[in-house]
Amino acid sequence: MRISTMGCRWDVDLSRVRPEVADRLRHLWAHANVETADRSEPEDFPRELIASHLGDPVGAEGGPILDENVVTAPYTFSTAITLASIRAQSGRLTLLHSAALAEPATGAGVILVAESGTGKSTAARTLGRELGYLSDETAVIRDDLTLIGHPKPLSLIPAPGQPKIEKSPGELGLLPAPPDPWLAATILLCRKPGHGVPTLESVPLLEAMAETIPQSSALPTQDRPLASLARVLTAGAGVHRLTYAEIADAAPLIHALLAGIPRGSNNGAHWQIVDPAEGRRTEPWTSTPAADDAIVTEHTRITRAPYLDAIDDGVEVLVLNGPNPIRLLGLGSTIWRTCTAELTVAEATATVVTEHGEHPDAPELVAEAVHSLLANGLLETL
Repeated sequence: MRISTMGCRWDVDLSRVRPEVADRLRHLWAHANVETADRSEPEDFPRELIASHLGDPVGAEGGPILDENVVTAPYTFSTAITLASIRAQSGRLTLLHSAALAEPATGAGVILVAESGTGKSTAARTLGRELGYLSDETAVIRDDLTLIGHPKPLSLIPAPGQPKIEKSPGELGLLPAPPDPWLAATILLCRKPGHGVPTLESVPLLEAMAETIPQSSALPTQDRPLASLARVLTAGAGVHRLTYAEIADAAPLIHALLAGIPRGSNNGAHWQIVDPAEGRRTEPWTSTPAADDAIVTEHTRITRAPYLDAIDDGVEVLVLNGPNPIRLLGLGSTIWRTCTAELTVAEATATVVTEHGEHPDAPELVAEAVHSLLANGLLETL
């Protein structure tokens, strides 16, 4: 069985699984049987995966290992294909835990970001009857801001407490994705039972990035992870938060948001990469945090620690030195910006006073902020 998804072609050997399970998998993935290589496919593809059942003494390393239940095995299979494809594309593409759909006529795409179990599949199932279906789980974005489909069967919970099952896009009446979809908007889903009329509100870039990074896959492995994500989140109409009770009621807002957005446009949000004085960190920070009783005095000499990536929107700074971002506002952002070279805490305090004004507790407040920056690996002492 050939499966083309996330820019990868997999040749899946189903000879070791029960015929009933194999037949169900072929049916669920029939729409993804594409022979032509995607332009973003890694060089060593097509690649083989051998599926087997739990307890198979032959077993294939790295292949999907399934139970023998024709209802539940497909979900395990889809998870394995998704993880294998993420590993193959890590560092090459931007991968977000989100549903993805696109207008059939224009190719204008929207990604719907949310934590697992909070509405992505329901949104894809509902909106996919009018928008082309790309994925209910993982959005794949190239550097040119075009989208690659991960048209896996949709994962559904038939009733509370029951395991997830899979339905193909065709079984649910979803539209196929248009050719060459492109990113026109990003939406952060916020489902609130009992909420009134759905609302769609613009989200500032760095706030959106801080919320989106935990819903990404392998972002730190990209060359400039924050810069790549910023380009994604400023594409087209940028990022909006959709607050709703039922996703069907919000469909007109989503259609209106996608209408008339020129391909290749962005929302004009200002941001810039912060280049370190020395080389960037290439591995996530793993140092021991500063002890709670560590003493920071006016004579303590500090400098900016290496980091993976950072961007500045003029108000706050977002720094990535590990798997999760750190947002710096107020004193924190001022001190961090100032520490491009070695200086004392007293010198940092003088800069803070110049920028923020006099305060009787300025030395103590700056010392507290420096301690926090040290604890998070953003500054280091000399």
